Amino acid sequence: MLDNAQILVKKNLWFLSGKLLLIGVLSWLIYDRIWVQQVETGYFDHLQKVLSGGQLGWLIACLLLAPFNWMLEVIKWKQLTSPFQRLSWKEASQSILAGISLGLLTPARFGEYGGRLLHSSAGHRASTLYAHFIGSLSQNIPVFLFGSVAVAWYFSQYYMANTVMAMSIAFVLMSAGILMILLFMQHHSLAMWMSRFKWLKEIKSVQKEVNYTPHILHSVALLSLFRFLIFVSQYLTLLYLFDLPIGWWQAMMGVFVIFVFQSGLPLPPVLGIVARTQLSVVVWSVFAQDQLSMLTVPLLLYTINLLFPAVIGGIILIGTNYQRQIDHE
Repeated sequence: MLDNAQILVKKNLWFLSGKLLLIGVLSWLIYDRIWVQQVETGYFDHLQKVLSGGQLGWLIACLLLAPFNWMLEVIKWKQLTSPFQRLSWKEASQSILAGISLGLLTPARFGEYGGRLLHSSAGHRASTLYAHFIGSLSQNIPVFLFGSVAVAWYFSQYYMANTVMAMSIAFVLMSAGILMILLFMQHHSLAMWMSRFKWLKEIKSVQKEVNYTPHILHSVALLSLFRFLIFVSQYLTLLYLFDLPIGWWQAMMGVFVIFVFQSGLPLPPVLGIVARTQLSVVVWSVFAQDQLSMLTVPLLLYTINLLFPAVIGGIILIGTNYQRQIDHE
């Protein structure tokens, strides 16, 4: 009896430590993004100056697209988990927001897998992880397909000396996109191959449980495409917000280039934002010289699409009684 009590105390201490760590990290993120970046770049003062010039409508458009974007992700997550678990809208939304919060701190956003387990029962956790993998795969397909075309166009237009290298990169990206399509549509074959490894043998049982119909796969692919287009639209609205002298076609292709290259950065978003801002300057510098606006656009997009949802997800995680969930299971 005493041993059980000690185990319970240790578990509660671990949960409490994790929550305190999450509070500390989220507090630092808010401080760093709002205050430190303001001191280093002056982006917040720059944003205020731009908004005072009557450009508020573009910012409102970007803000309104954000919840619509995450609503599509909720629909997609409900479809991905529908073969083995019925999640309510609230449960699906909380799982996604929790995933954003944890993904913000981990390389390649692997923490999102942990967040998606928030409302997953013990018997379906492997299936939940597999469903998130399929969802991530579908989200990367348009990034690589559109990005490959954009890379070929961008470098051939503005870096003629590197055309051969650009075409080689574009070919690799296009091949990766096509491979992702094949893996997505034939995910059962992928699961069978992965199950050959001892540490992945559970996937064979998952394969039977996660039985996606062609209708579900097509719906997930379409929702992923819509989400990608919304991300692109948000970036474009912020470019127009700062009135950068870039045509719509060049702007769209530039956004494709940025997205495909930043998707290959194996950094947590909290660290990768530095690389993303520098990438933004490199891409847009062939069109304009306003580096402060070029830095502010990805910082603002990061705040809207990741930081705000991560704070909400952190509140959800902090308020979750994990011990009660374990006891219930």
